[in-house]
Amino acid sequence: MRAAVLKAAHDLRVEDVPVPDDIAPDEVLIKVISTAICGTDLHPYEGHMEMEDDVVLGHEFLGEIVAVGDAVQTLSTGTIATAACATSCGSCYFCRRHEPGSCIGKRMFGMGIALGDLPGAQAEYVVVPNADRNVRVIPDGTSPDRYDDLLFVGDIISTGYEAVARAFRPGDVVVAVGGGPVGLCAAMSAQALGASQVIVVDPVASRRAVAASLGAIAMTPGEAADGILDLTDWRGADVVVDAAGHPDALRSTVQYVRMGGSISIPSVYLQEGIELPWGDIWLKNVNYSMGVTHFCNVMDEVMALVLAGRLNPAAIVSHHMALSEATEAYRLFAAREAQKIVLDPTR
Repeated sequence: MRAAVLKAAHDLRVEDVPVPDDIAPDEVLIKVISTAICGTDLHPYEGHMEMEDDVVLGHEFLGEIVAVGDAVQTLSTGTIATAACATSCGSCYFCRRHEPGSCIGKRMFGMGIALGDLPGAQAEYVVVPNADRNVRVIPDGTSPDRYDDLLFVGDIISTGYEAVARAFRPGDVVVAVGGGPVGLCAAMSAQALGASQVIVVDPVASRRAVAASLGAIAMTPGEAADGILDLTDWRGADVVVDAAGHPDALRSTVQYVRMGGSISIPSVYLQEGIELPWGDIWLKNVNYSMGVTHFCNVMDEVMALVLAGRLNPAAIVSHHMALSEATEAYRLFAAREAQKIVLDPTR
């Protein structure tokens, strides 16, 4: 089968690799219909994390279940499904406490040995472990026109949704710092949850335009500090989501949040340390939440909202490309010349 294989930093090639032919009792084999490039994929692609040779990338996908392990009880072949991009075991201390993002056996597709050694989904086939727990079936009769929306249930729309929901009360003012895919998903999630105002802060005009088209108030970083205060009677935002994953963005969240407000950090940080204005953070009584999304806790709720038309993550897709074009797709995405790219493994 063809797959997007990372050879070295900035060296992504489409190569032939073996089709998985021996699935474990708890696993399913999925024939991938569509897969996407995520901002997290850029960490190995740009050399920000060490990876072994020849890792197949990708963790956002949707496809048809074509083989089912003997111990799988709730899934069958021929159904369309997606899966959590970070799988969990369901039985460890953390999973029993409903904290699957902290699972001791957490594994992430396409991120190498460091994160569980699961081959990625930017390929024609992908194997999902602990399938009864981690796979979500798309309801029968769902139009393929909705697949772009449902493709993201296992990652960015659930990530954006939980980033807001874990710190949110109806009527809150929510700011997303960063107008990339996760920031836009956080913005649309805040609207679905009942925010009174949603603001997206990004320096890139095209991203601000997309945010505005989704109903958010778009601001540049230069406008945001005063603009957010003006919109909130000089209190600041109730919830600020760092969806940029950059130290400057993280520091800016302290300016935007109100006294006693919450800063939510779904972004991936690999630095050993970041300088922050701790005096301001302490004086403002800021509440922080961060880390890997608890996908298994929110995917069903998110899928229901997507199917009801309350969440439309497909609106952020800017490019559809063939898997055979993955080398160029990564270049476009890394250069910020594409908002979100969906790859078709059949081409």
